[in-house]
Amino acid sequence: MSKHIRENLVAGSALIALVTAMPAFAQETAKPQSAEEADQSGEIVVTATRKNEVLSKVPISVSAFSTETLDKRGVRDFADVIRQTPGIVFEQTNTTSNIAIRGINSSVGASTTGIYIDDTPIQVRALGYSGGNVYPVIFDLERIEVLRGPQGTLFGAGSQGGTIRFLTPQPDATKTSGRVRSEVATTENGGMSYELGGAIGVPLVPDTLAVRASAYYRRDGGWVDRVRFEDKQVIDKDANRIDSFVGRVALAWTPTPDLTITPSVVYQRIKNNDSPESWDNIQRDPASPNAAFSDYDNGVFLNGNRVRENGNDRFVLPSLNIKYALGGADLIAIGSYFDRRQTFRADYTTFNQSLFTGITLPLIPDQAAFSDFVNTQKNWTGELRLQSTATDSPITWVVGGFFQDAQQVSVQTVDDRFFYQYAPFLVGVLPPLVDGRLIYDQATRSKDRQYAVFGQVGFKPVDRFTLTLGLRYGRTEFSINSFAQGPVVGPPVTDVGGQKESPFTPKFGIDFQIDPRTLVYASVAKGFRPGGYNPQVGLPCGAELAGIGYPNGRPTLYNSDSVWSYELGVKARMAGGRVGVQGSVYQIDWTDIQQAVALNSCGFQFTGNLGKARSRGFDLQFDAKITDQFSVQAEIGYTNAKFLQTFTGGPSAVVPLVTAGNHVASPPWTISLHGQYDIPMGEHTGYIRSDYDYRAQQTDLTPGIDPRNGGADPTLTNPPALNQWSARAGYRFNGVDVSVFVNNILGSAVWQGRRSRDNGAATIYRSHVIRPRTFGLTAGYTF
Repeated sequence: MSKHIRENLVAGSALIALVTAMPAFAQETAKPQSAEEADQSGEIVVTATRKNEVLSKVPISVSAFSTETLDKRGVRDFADVIRQTPGIVFEQTNTTSNIAIRGINSSVGASTTGIYIDDTPIQVRALGYSGGNVYPVIFDLERIEVLRGPQGTLFGAGSQGGTIRFLTPQPDATKTSGRVRSEVATTENGGMSYELGGAIGVPLVPDTLAVRASAYYRRDGGWVDRVRFEDKQVIDKDANRIDSFVGRVALAWTPTPDLTITPSVVYQRIKNNDSPESWDNIQRDPASPNAAFSDYDNGVFLNGNRVRENGNDRFVLPSLNIKYALGGADLIAIGSYFDRRQTFRADYTTFNQSLFTGITLPLIPDQAAFSDFVNTQKNWTGELRLQSTATDSPITWVVGGFFQDAQQVSVQTVDDRFFYQYAPFLVGVLPPLVDGRLIYDQATRSKDRQYAVFGQVGFKPVDRFTLTLGLRYGRTEFSINSFAQGPVVGPPVTDVGGQKESPFTPKFGIDFQIDPRTLVYASVAKGFRPGGYNPQVGLPCGAELAGIGYPNGRPTLYNSDSVWSYELGVKARMAGGRVGVQGSVYQIDWTDIQQAVALNSCGFQFTGNLGKARSRGFDLQFDAKITDQFSVQAEIGYTNAKFLQTFTGGPSAVVPLVTAGNHVASPPWTISLHGQYDIPMGEHTGYIRSDYDYRAQQTDLTPGIDPRNGGADPTLTNPPALNQWSARAGYRFNGVDVSVFVNNILGSAVWQGRRSRDNGAATIYRSHVIRPRTFGLTAGYTF
């Protein structure tokens, strides 16, 4: 047994011993309670195992956020959710987004994290050089569930590292309910933010037919000014503003007491006016003087791009859910169609010129280059489940079948009419511009088709002890059709190919209910991500491919990668439900990792199965109602994820892509602390609350900054530590909640997610700095 495994077992045993001892301690210290006194936990009910269970009874690591929690903490976007969830990191750039759960993430191939709206998976496969998941706008959600660790049995191939579920409120034919929320805020040295949203659910025919509808609009004001880099003259003040709109309508029809039919449709659109990245410095080339451009300490955020980097992301999701109670079991049929279109324009002026000339700032008056991206998803999804409903049976079970046909299109064009003016030495060496303006013209169409059958059984051989076995067997079929042309490609390239696999993902678990309020569990689970096909690369790549050991061209296929996860956890509630603790320790072994191999001489890349990694850590969640007025919560996560092998991009490559011991680029520690004090004011209530989030800096070398690795940039660093503190004070009366708040009280001006330069020859660094200090007023009404 290795030292690290022993350490994890000791930590897990200590955690269990601590929590299992706490109920006895709580019984000694808490005031005596009568049998009639209710449990004061107010625990959230989740469906992480496809059935309704209170959070403390679910034998997996889950974070859940109710509508009330989201509102209390002022959560307004997906990044806010992730910042308060232990063991999870979210990175978003102008053109992509990425999620790491317990250190499992990748920028190529299929997603490692499942993203669900109700029962529909919406995650995207990485095609080309752009694209990322879309996330629902945070309004009128019943709850958000974050499931850590592979969820391959019940949620399929897209849930290798974990699953994030956005659950919407269902129509209720027994009562009328709704909510209205508005907000206005101002960011220091930035623009105004404001929102207005409303939702209402009403019975149309009592106990038989109901509808719920919602609509929400939000403007997030910008704080980065786009200016002329020559003299800092403002072109667009507070340019990085965002407009979001989401609407949803759902109908629930119960023609008989056993049958419920729920059609729904969700529409969402997000418009980004410009890039959130600011320029750190300005420097023409390495031989020229270097000077600061933005002044972060004094709230000056400047972007010197020639071209506005605007984008639009729209999706429509109609779905149908049919549930039939058979008596002892429910039959559930789900069908949906996800239609998404994302467009984006990126400034390529400095990228292209620095890449080909080594000079970053434009050489020609009014010189500009840009890349237009178009990404679409059209996903048909269907699932049929039969699951037991008896709560007193020694056997619980769920079986089902799943189908998805996911079609994606990725188009990229790079428009650079000045190309042969600033690089005349390439005239005659490279082909002419396409249509007199394009140096790169690419279109890729792919199809992912999945079929699967799955089942999970829980068996209680004796009271309070449960054995769980889950199995999923599937068939994945991937096909791709790719075309590319332009000077940087050489002769036009067309390619068609595919990949087929048959994954098998088991799960084994045991859990023991020590007493009605204390659960311990252990699980072993496999996660899977499908492989794919590498389209042909341009002819100019031939020499570099031969140099790394591929004289006959790039590898045509890359295979699936997989993880095995080992988890030991405990959940307990004590003191009449006033105190709750959840904790888990884990180890995840990741093999045949899908990694991008960049061909820097020609601008292409391919995907290979390269290396192994191991992630170890723990997460701990705590909540306590100290008094009837004062409550606190804490979430703590530790992740130690690193590569176990040194590997190169090919059989003959000399310089490694990753060196053994390199860590995954994510914070080792994440800590969130929350507190709220309610103040009785006659028949109404005032309150004050505070929320603090901390993300530690990864101080170990990661692949992208290790000078031993090819393609690394040692001039960059991992993201600095983040300290973000917010506070809110409000007054509640008759369903109305009015509050004032301050976010980023400390005025932290640190970059998170990304700091980069265009390439190794570029001299300008860009940072995505968090939103500066923001003051605001929120008013809501719930009925």
